[in-house]
Amino acid sequence: MTNTQTPWNKGLTGLAAGWTPARRKKMSIKQKRWLRRNPDSPVGQKGPRKGLWLTGPDPKVHKHYYRFLKAKAQAKFWKQKWTIMWEDYLDFFKTMHGRWGRGKKSKNLCRINTKQGWHIWNVQMMVRGQAMRRPTKNKRIKPKGKGSKARGINWRRGGHVNG
Repeated sequence: MTNTQTPWNKGLTGLAAGWTPARRKKMSIKQKRWLRRNPDSPVGQKGPRKGLWLTGPDPKVHKHYYRFLKAKAQAKFWKQKWTIMWEDYLDFFKTMHGRWGRGKKSKNLCRINTKQGWHIWNVQMMVRGQAMRRPTKNKRIKPKGKGSKARGINWRRGGHVNG
C-alpha cells in the first residue's frame, strides 16, 4: 500500500513550513551535536575534498578536467567526432605557455581542419582572437557587427520585429 496524499508542507518554506526561530535553533543544536559525534562524515566538511578528485589534489589540473568534459560534451552536442583522451588533453595543458580562457589573448584548443573531428592530430593551441578570425568554410571572413541585432531582428519576439 502506498501513500498517495501530498504532505502538508509540500512547496512551503520558512515560517509557512513550520520553521519557527525556536525550531530552527533546536535543529541547529541537534545537527552540531551529530557532527561532533561523526567527525569523519563528509556531511559537515567545508571546502573542496581534494582527496576524492579523479585528477588528484592539484586544483589547476582539476579545473582543466572540467574544461575537458565541457569541450567533449560540446563536441557531442554539435555531432563532431571526439577521440582526444584526458591524458592527451592534460599534456596540452602542461606544455602550453600562456593563459587558457575566453579573452582575445587567451589560448584555446582549436581544430586545424574544421571539417574533421577533434582528434589529437587535428588540434593545436591557438590564441582565441586569432582562432575566431579564421576563414569559414567559404573562405569568407564574417564582418564584425553583422548579426541579427545589427540587422534589427529581435529573435525573442519571433524574428520579425524590427527596431
